[in-house]
Amino acid sequence: MDHDLSRRHALATFAVGSTALAGCLDFLSGDGTDDSAEEGGGNGTNGHGSTWPAIDSGEVIDDFEDLDRWGVRNGRLEAAPDEARTGSQAAVIEGDDRTAGITIGLSNGLDLEGWDTSLAVKPESATQIVVEFIAPTRDERLNTVRAVPDGYDGWFRLDCGYEHKPEGEPDLSNVTRLNVIAVGPDDGPTRLLVDDLRRTEAVDNGKAILACYGGHDSHYDLAAELLEERGWAAAVPVDPGRIGGQGRMGIDELHELRDRGWDVCSYPRGESDLTEQPAERQRTVVESTRDSLADRGFDDGSRHFFAPDWRSMTPETHEIVREYHESGFLFGSCPTGAPPTGTHMTPVIWGPALHNGVRRHINLCDQYRQLTVIRIPRIVEGDAGSNSMSLEEFEHLLDHIENRGLDVITPSDIVDGMDDIDRGTGDESGGKPDGTILEAGRSHSFDGDGTDESDAFDLDEGIVTAQFTHDGDGTFAAELIPVDGDLPNERLSTTAGVTEGESMVPVGGGTYQIVVDADGPWSIELEQPAVHGDDLEEPPIEASGSGSGFVGPLWADDGLTLSVTHDGDGAFVVDGYGADGGWEQLVNQRGEFDASRSAGASGVSWIDVEADGNWTLDVGEP
Repeated sequence: MDHDLSRRHALATFAVGSTALAGCLDFLSGDGTDDSAEEGGGNGTNGHGSTWPAIDSGEVIDDFEDLDRWGVRNGRLEAAPDEARTGSQAAVIEGDDRTAGITIGLSNGLDLEGWDTSLAVKPESATQIVVEFIAPTRDERLNTVRAVPDGYDGWFRLDCGYEHKPEGEPDLSNVTRLNVIAVGPDDGPTRLLVDDLRRTEAVDNGKAILACYGGHDSHYDLAAELLEERGWAAAVPVDPGRIGGQGRMGIDELHELRDRGWDVCSYPRGESDLTEQPAERQRTVVESTRDSLADRGFDDGSRHFFAPDWRSMTPETHEIVREYHESGFLFGSCPTGAPPTGTHMTPVIWGPALHNGVRRHINLCDQYRQLTVIRIPRIVEGDAGSNSMSLEEFEHLLDHIENRGLDVITPSDIVDGMDDIDRGTGDESGGKPDGTILEAGRSHSFDGDGTDESDAFDLDEGIVTAQFTHDGDGTFAAELIPVDGDLPNERLSTTAGVTEGESMVPVGGGTYQIVVDADGPWSIELEQPAVHGDDLEEPPIEASGSGSGFVGPLWADDGLTLSVTHDGDGAFVVDGYGADGGWEQLVNQRGEFDASRSAGASGVSWIDVEADGNWTLDVGEP
C-alpha cells in the first residue's frame, strides 16, 4: 500500500533551522550569564527627536544609555555615540568569533503578554540576529531568528516574531531575561549595533499574508477560487513588463482579482539584480514600476514592494524603497509583529516549506497574535518541482490557516489599519454544549492475513474509531479510502511488529474501503459512537499509552496546550481533530520526543496519537 496517499498525513520534519541557527542555539543554551545585569525600564526617553529606525510609538524597554544594565555573554559590548538612534548613544555588540551576545536580567519580570517587541539594528557583520525571551526560565522560552539579507550592513528595524518555542510553554507575562545575539561569518568577526528596544501593543488575532509571486496562471485558475471560497484575498507581486506573458495572468484577470480585494504589487524583475545596479538606476526602476502599476489601475497594490531577488537588499535599495513605497517584503523566514514597526523589510517565508517552518509559524502567530507572510510560487497539479508548489500542499496550507483561525490580510491592510478585518472567533456556541453532539453511526468488522483490501462499506458523516490487532513482525498500515468523491484518505495505523491499539478520524458520509499492508493476521473494528455533552472532558487531562491511541472527546473554549513525550525509535505522530472535521498536525517526527505544543482546538475535539513506544500527553489550557 502507498503510505503517501493521505494528504493529511504527509511526512513532516520539525527542523530547528539551518546549521548556523543550530550552532547559535548551542551557544544560547550555555551558562555564561552575567547576572549583574538587572531590570529597569530605560531612562524614560520617548523617542522624540530620534533617528530612524528608532520609533516614537509604544513603550521603551531599554534605550542603551546605561550599558551597565547589560551583561556580556560572548564577545564585547561598547557604546557607539556616533551611531545613536535615540538619546546619546547606540550599543555595539562584537566579537572575534562567530557569535557575540548580550543579556539583560529582568528581576521583577517584564510583561510582554499582548505586546510585540522590536529594536533598531545595524548588522555590520552578521548573517542572523537572534533575540531570546526567557519566560520565566530557559525551559520556557521563545526565540526570534531573523536572517539578515545577503550583504546588508545598514540600519533597519527588527520586529521580534517568535520563530521557535523549543521546550516548555512560556509565560510572557513574566519575562525574566532578554538575550540579543549576533551570528556572524563562520570565521568571524561579528559586529551588530543596536538601539531603541521597545514594546508595542499586539493585535487581537494572528494574521497571514499570502503572496502569489509572479502572477502565474495557476494563481488565478487554482488559488483564487480556493481563497474566494473562504472570503480571503492575497497579494500578487508582478512585473508590469511580464503581465500577460507566457503562463502569466493578463490585465483582465488582475483587474478581476483587484476587484475581489487583492493587492497587485510591485515586483521589478529585471535582467540583473536590482541591488547591483547604480543607485540612480535603482531609483528609476522602483519608481517606474510603481507608476506603471498605478497607471493600470492598481493604485493600492502599487504602494507595496516585493524584492525581486528576494534574499537581497542593500541599505541604498532599502532607502529607495522607503521613499517610493509604503511597505516592502523580502526573505527573512521569521514571523513579525502585527503590524510590523519596520514595514519596509517585512520577512517572508517559502510557502512549500510546510513542514519545515511554515506550519510552525502559523501556530505561533495564532498563539501570540503575530503576522507571517508566505510566498506562494507557481501551483501545479501533481508533483511539484523546486520552484513550484503542489495543489495538494497549497490546500493543506489553506486548511491549516483556517483551522488555526488566522486572519488572511493584504499588504494594504497593514498600512491602512486592521480594525475592520473579520477575525476568527472559534466556537460561538456560548459554552460547553448539552445533549447529543454527534449521532451514533455504523459499525463494521474486518479481518485478514497479510496485505489485503476490504469490500466497499458505508459510513455516516461524523467520526469513526478503530480498534485493531496485528500479529506480525513487519509493518502494519491501515488506511481508510473513499470509493467516490473528493474526501481525503485517512490513515488508521502505521506501526511495526505485533501490535494492538486504537485510533480515530473524522469522516464525511459516503462509501469507503480499508486497504491494509501487513505481514501477519490482523483485525479491525470500526465504530461510529454517539457523542454527548456529558462525554466531554475539560483540561487539565493526563493521558498515557503504548502504541496508537487517542484522547477525547474534549472541550476547549479557546485552544489547548500539550506537553508530549515519546520514548520509541520509530514514527511519532500527534494529530488534533475537531467535531466539525477540522484537522491540524501537532507532531510528526521519528524517535524520542519531549516538548510542548499549542493546538488551535476550539469546541469539541480529539487528539490522536500514533507511536511505536510509550507516550504521555498532558493537556491544559493557554
